[in-house]
Formats: sequence, C-alpha cells, structure tokens
Amino acid sequence: MTVTEIAAGTWRLESLFGARFLYQYVVSDGEEALIVDTGDATTPRDVIMPGLWSLGIPPEQVTLVVVTHPDLDHQGGLAGLREQLPNAIAACGFADRMMVSEPERLVTDRYGAYQAEHGLGYGPAGELWMRANYGAPAPVEVGLAGGETLAVGDRRLVVRHAPGHSAGHLIAHEPATGLLLTSDAVHGSMCPAADGSPALPPTYEDVNTYLETIDMIETLNAREMHSGHWPARSGPEIGAFLRESREFVERMDGALLERLETPATLEQLCVHADQRLGPFGADPVNLMFAVYGHVQRLLRGGRASNVRAGERPPRYRLP
Repeated sequence: MTVTEIAAGTWRLESLFGARFLYQYVVSDGEEALIVDTGDATTPRDVIMPGLWSLGIPPEQVTLVVVTHPDLDHQGGLAGLREQLPNAIAACGFADRMMVSEPERLVTDRYGAYQAEHGLGYGPAGELWMRANYGAPAPVEVGLAGGETLAVGDRRLVVRHAPGHSAGHLIAHEPATGLLLTSDAVHGSMCPAADGSPALPPTYEDVNTYLETIDMIETLNAREMHSGHWPARSGPEIGAFLRESREFVERMDGALLERLETPATLEQLCVHADQRLGPFGADPVNLMFAVYGHVQRLLRGGRASNVRAGERPPRYRLP
C-alpha cells in the first residue's frame, strides 16, 4: 500500500488488484474528509484504514463515501469500511444504487448479463471468486444523479453523471483546483497492468452514452485527471487519452462490421475483436460488454441484423 499526495489535501491510496493498480482517493480540508471508492472486500482493512491513520485523519472525520460505480473492486469494501467510519454515509449513482447495495446483483445482473441469452460469462469458478471479493450488502443512503455539489469543509466537488461503463457512473470535479477524479469512466484503448502492459480491454456497454461522457469530460478542461487504474494525466495528456478512447470506439465498429460479413455469435465477435484490436492480456470474454453494446447500436442503426429471430444464442450479420 502506498499513499501519494496528488494535490493539497488530496491523496491517492494505491494497491494492486491482480496485475493492475487499484486507486481510492481521500479528500480533506483538515476537519472533514471524503473517500472516493472502496476497493474490494479486503481493501478497507489492508489499504484505506491504514492510509487514513498514516495521514492523521481520524475515522470520525470521514462524513461521506462515494462509490463511483458497481464493480467489486470499487464497491466491495463498502460494508467493511462503514463499520470503521461512524459518521460516514454512502452515496453512488442513482441508476447503480441496487447493485452497489446488493453485491450479489453484480454476479447476476452485471457480470452474468449475457449468460442466459448468449451462453457467455465467467463460469462457476469466476462467480466463486466474485463472491469472495464483492463484500457484504451495505446501505446506500444517497443516490446521485449528477450536478450535485459535495462540500468537504470549504472545498467543493461537483458530481457529474458519466455513464457508459455503468448506467450511473459518477465522476467528481473540483473546479477551484482543476482536479478531476474519473474512476473507470473512460478507458483509452485498454486497461493497463502495473507494468504498463495490457490487462483488460475497454469495458463499456452503452456506446452512445460512453461517447457523450468522453465529450463531457473534455468540456471540463481539467488540470489533472486521476482514475481507478490508469496513470494520472495532466494538461494535453488528458486530451490525448480522450482521443484514444474515441478512436477505440471507431476501431471496434470497423472490426465488428468486418466480421459480420458472415454470421457470428457474440462469442465469435469477441474473439475477432480480440484478434483485431488486442491482445488485451485477458480472456476474450471480457470484451462481451463493449461488443454487445456495439452490436446493439449497429442493430438500431440498421447496419446489422439478426440471422433468425428467437435463435439462441443469437447470430448477427450485415443487413
């Protein structure tokens, strides 16, 4: 565990989650503090509480914990953390509230979303690992829609709705300092391992809202951007990362249209995308979220069609 000051009164708590870096953030004015993201079930014990003590921040000073989105490496520590923070309430995006408060829904509704229709998922071993890391159910008192201002003493952070990776994904922007905390809102062309090599592909589902999120972040003209797994970026580096994210979306469309010249299932499309756009350092199943989102957009736009209505698993082709 490493604690890095990224701005006055703002720290990044750093640890490893498998091969990737995993970051949480602490924002304080010296009398009151806010935490962004909670890691997995072990992170409060191993990272967050030791980090607070090293900074001299008593647990009583933490008044708010913001979970940016429902993934076990961002919400899994919520229940354990709440046991240690007597004055803190929890908040997340309104659209994500049920999955954040009831982590079994990650297995059924998020990571298992394509199992029944497409036969595509992480299997029993993967689900067992998820349940070991997603933490206990935890109440979430506040659902945020975006546009709210969070007060940390005299400091003000503006919450923005940044969907795409999840329906209710949140980011936090401090206009006075130009600091932007984006968690997993944008992905570039891959999610890196700690050594910089690819560890996962970009993970988003609703392509249009993902592109809108990229545009919205660009309008904030942030000075520094800090995320959940990616290196910190500042100045022109932010614009370059946003362009990389848009370009990946375009490349994904091209790869899928190429494969759809002959009928293909979601699984076959994931394998093709991995071959054309990767490698990503992970099983092609991890592309199912983005590939499904692109297929749905192609279907809505009349650029792809189903081979046969009601077929399971569905196959797709060019119209």
